[in-house]
Amino acid sequence: MNRAGSVLCPIIVGRDDLIELAERRLDEAAEGRGQFLLLAGEAGVGKSRLLDAMRRKSRAAGFIEANGSVSPQDREVPSSLISELARSLARIPEFGTLGDELLAMRGSRDADALGSRRLYVLDVVDRIAEAIDRPVMLNFEDIQWADETSLEILGELARRLREKPVLMVAAYRTEDLPPGAFFREWRARLIGQRLAEEARLGPLSYDQTALMTTLILGNGLPAPREVVQAVHQRTDGIPLHVEELLGALSEEARTDGRAIRDAVVPETIEDAIRARLSQLSPEAREVAQAGAVIGRCFVPEVLAGIMDRKAEDLDGPIDELIQHSYLFDAGDSGFIDFRHQLLRDVLYRSVRQADLRRLHARAAEFGAKLEGQSEIHSSVHFERAGMRPEAHRAALAGARAAGRVSAR
Repeated sequence: MNRAGSVLCPIIVGRDDLIELAERRLDEAAEGRGQFLLLAGEAGVGKSRLLDAMRRKSRAAGFIEANGSVSPQDREVPSSLISELARSLARIPEFGTLGDELLAMRGSRDADALGSRRLYVLDVVDRIAEAIDRPVMLNFEDIQWADETSLEILGELARRLREKPVLMVAAYRTEDLPPGAFFREWRARLIGQRLAEEARLGPLSYDQTALMTTLILGNGLPAPREVVQAVHQRTDGIPLHVEELLGALSEEARTDGRAIRDAVVPETIEDAIRARLSQLSPEAREVAQAGAVIGRCFVPEVLAGIMDRKAEDLDGPIDELIQHSYLFDAGDSGFIDFRHQLLRDVLYRSVRQADLRRLHARAAEFGAKLEGQSEIHSSVHFERAGMRPEAHRAALAGARAAGRVSAR
């Protein structure tokens, strides 16, 4: 391997104003004035890093932190984002049985489908609001993929928690919103009613890219001008691309502007990530690809079952992936997360078709053992495995469950 370190920049560059905004909103939330902050920007621009910094600040200020995130396949799963939040809450002792209660709520009230959905939304919001009696930060990632029911719940929470010690933060990609998407109307309504505010993250300037490059090189000297020019030219100031570009190059090439400009790797973030994969051992690549089939996060024991391995056999490859900044350990929760959804997406697309079908079949068989699993997820796994009869049966079961919450 060319290197064994992290490609992460040790500090967040160019976001001081947003960090100050986050600190002000935390102070206001601690005083009982609930806040809802939307973080918007293109993929790789730094939303996840900023959100992680806000989590750390909230914990330091005495807040309890819970989170939820979704992937593209969750769009068709009713209240998928709230289910992810519920699973997070279930692992926090201070919230008692709240998480389990939310997971048990399925919107099966006596009403028409749309009426049942509204009653379900209000029931969920009431239960969360009742449980908050101390400073809390609720954070959500990639909500551009959230279903309508989840977005309705977030909007209602923003309204109901205005006099509670709560900071809600939700990040979304600006490029993944087609015209006419429900998300656009939802966002405009919340901002127009002053129930939420939005902070947009743009690319780094030339000087900010220079600072980030200097910090990643870490040799105690400012990055040479030709290196900064080459990095900025090839990355357009997108922080994740800066990290992946430099991570894909050898130690010598990182300090050579011509080598950076002429490198046959990273014209795009995906190209850079694929180039850096070559630095991993075959075992680590296999584990990363299998984990990507499951989703944004996974439990090592479940991954071992899908790969037909012993859980302890995955310890070394997982440690290697953490060291190389593909994964991070979520701590006491027991889950391993991909550092960024883009990393997971690229790894997924790198799996050979035969292996992909096999892994999807195994993932479908594990059913409820998978984090965030539902009949709809099982149907997707079966379909991608080429098991159409099984996919059809799972889809019908998912449709019946969805119909109890929403006519859509």
